[in-house]
Amino acid sequence: MKRPLTIAAVQLPSVNSGRSNAARQRVNFQTAETALKEAGTRGANISCLGETFNMVGIEKTAKNVPPLVRDTHAETLKRFAPIARRHKMAIIAPITALIDDLVRNVAVVIDKKGKYAGQYFKVHCIENEKAYGVVPGDEWPVFDVAGAKIGIQICHDNSFPESARCLTLNGAEVIFWPHLMSGWGGEFMDILLRAPAIHNGIHHVPVCYGCAPDVSWMPGMLLGRSSIIGPDATILADAGHHPGIALTTIDLGAPRIAEMFTRPGSWVWKPDMLNDRRPDTYAPFTRETKRLKPIPAAKKKKR
Repeated sequence: MKRPLTIAAVQLPSVNSGRSNAARQRVNFQTAETALKEAGTRGANISCLGETFNMVGIEKTAKNVPPLVRDTHAETLKRFAPIARRHKMAIIAPITALIDDLVRNVAVVIDKKGKYAGQYFKVHCIENEKAYGVVPGDEWPVFDVAGAKIGIQICHDNSFPESARCLTLNGAEVIFWPHLMSGWGGEFMDILLRAPAIHNGIHHVPVCYGCAPDVSWMPGMLLGRSSIIGPDATILADAGHHPGIALTTIDLGAPRIAEMFTRPGSWVWKPDMLNDRRPDTYAPFTRETKRLKPIPAAKKKKR
């Protein structure tokens, strides 16, 4: 039985205008609104923005972030719920927000009726985030929206294969990955984009930012490459390195098929993969470990 789902990975610009932090945040919201309306007009059932889209172009400190994002969660729902409702389109809006007096890197989920469906707090926060007060989450929720079970991992979460696997075990069919990865380019990034789909038999949706249209992308810039990737690692849509929308219709009723995977013949891969797991041997994953001292790269010698 076919289960069509049209997905939009919305790749916003990596730079914006605005003379103050508050002005830049307003521009970020306006840019996101315009892009989401376009995705809805093009028939998306669910759209996702990039990580902390409201803070693009803003230098963050422990002092300036809390007051700047105090009302961001409410503003997100106020501005995006009507778009979701008008286009019958679920929206994933990753933001920096103050929630219960805690700074959070959070993805807010709005369903196609414009109702708040829940939120995911980034679990694996980097040191820079913690320096300006971001508090990590500790759960892997799955949301039933737009006729699909979706999970979300944010940026550094994808550095840990356990993230996507936890979401898969919790029932996710599509995993969205809003992120701010700068592009080392080549095989490294291509593998990061595709690996969760391969390992888990799910559709993977990376969402990043694009460089200015009149600029040539180079390694070191934000990656771009917002895309929809099938369970067999096929890239079904790709926004490239500049602002735009990667949009395509997938069929959740057409799973990855494997030939001679765990027995003779052709079989649906995902249940066999899950059945063949050995969680009784995975104790090292949850064993308490000591924090390691960061090691700087060797400094170049002066000639």
